[in-house]
Amino acid sequence: MNAEERSQLLYEVQQTNNCSHPIRLRGEMVNLATGEVGERILRVACKDRRHVVCPSCSYLYKADAWILVSSGLVGGKGTPELVGTHPRLFVTLTAPSFGSVHTITTRGGCVARSRSESQLASCPHGQPTFCRLHHGEKDVFLGRPLCAECFDYEGAVLWNAHASRLWNNTIQVIRRSLADVGGVTQSSLRDVAQLHYLKVAEVQRRGLVHLHAIVRADGPGTIESPPPEWLTTKVLASVIRESVRRSTAPRLDGLSLHWGKILDVRDLGLSEGDARKVAAYVAKYSTKTTDDSKEFARRFRLRRQIENLVDDPHYRRLALTTWDLAERPAFEPLHLRDHAHAFGFTGQLITKSREYSTTFAALRGARATYMAERRVVDPVEGTFRYEGRGYDDPRAAELAEVFFTMERELREEAAAAWMAAKEAP
Repeated sequence: MNAEERSQLLYEVQQTNNCSHPIRLRGEMVNLATGEVGERILRVACKDRRHVVCPSCSYLYKADAWILVSSGLVGGKGTPELVGTHPRLFVTLTAPSFGSVHTITTRGGCVARSRSESQLASCPHGQPTFCRLHHGEKDVFLGRPLCAECFDYEGAVLWNAHASRLWNNTIQVIRRSLADVGGVTQSSLRDVAQLHYLKVAEVQRRGLVHLHAIVRADGPGTIESPPPEWLTTKVLASVIRESVRRSTAPRLDGLSLHWGKILDVRDLGLSEGDARKVAAYVAKYSTKTTDDSKEFARRFRLRRQIENLVDDPHYRRLALTTWDLAERPAFEPLHLRDHAHAFGFTGQLITKSREYSTTFAALRGARATYMAERRVVDPVEGTFRYEGRGYDDPRAAELAEVFFTMERELREEAAAAWMAAKEAP
């Protein structure tokens, strides 16, 4: 490869900020220095949030997610810092059980057999009802059912499909309960207090969605106003626990859904470092696919794609169950085939109330404005058309990921050095 080819290869990669799968557009560009107009190809980053698809774009998305979460906890990016003094809770809501699965208990073991069930050593299908192994964190058995025939795959998929509806009902119950505690009607609650939240969905190893939510209580009017004296962190936590216990949602076939038994509610006002940790924790899940693999990164177009591409028998059966349930008239409104790669989960990965913090659009807009000031050419609006995906040189995608890895390592080393210098006496 000669010098000109190497230069062109590097230019292609740098133009898209090390994107692995850029979008190619063709249109007219004007040279800002000379005013000359000419047609050329423009490559733009794919902006895919999933790490397995594009490491560079997902890294940027993760950073934006971190800002989105942290600004709602401590302020910044247009959110007043006073929100950091308001009651803030980190709530984890889980799905109910649809069958025993291999897990790691608090004692380090898996599914144990109680004395009262000692005579029930096998399920009706002849499989053991207990497991005496101690699994490691990366054990492939974790989350897999002890008996696939006993596991309620249809129930699991339909719970995923209705989880967002259950969350919406839960928020309404929380607001209604807060109004009762404050002695006002639900419609008048905003006159004395406001409730804002951000939630992220995570698919557990067993294939069930559970939700991590940050809930913040503010006063009336602007979000920087303090909540009323009666709305303390302790009161908010108590209301959330009781509301989650009482919340239900109807399935489209008439059955009722509820949350699982495990509920975790943590006060984020106890330590200054909690907000950063939670922001990093939530942002981590924003770039994952269902099981963090490429097979579940995009929608399936055919049933045989699931049969041929998915090796894990548990995940394959969950995806196939989702695909087949779409044929039932009662579940047609859910469009389950579009969500077979997510085991039926039809909601958005990250959602928030309008005034929790800034938005992804605002962050992208600020970045676009910053970059526009440094452009030497400007696109002529209305002249661009789509030409395809990827680079001209097939080696460019691999080079982009190498460049991204190097830049990320340099950023992390610089951040570690800055923290060390800050903490040094």
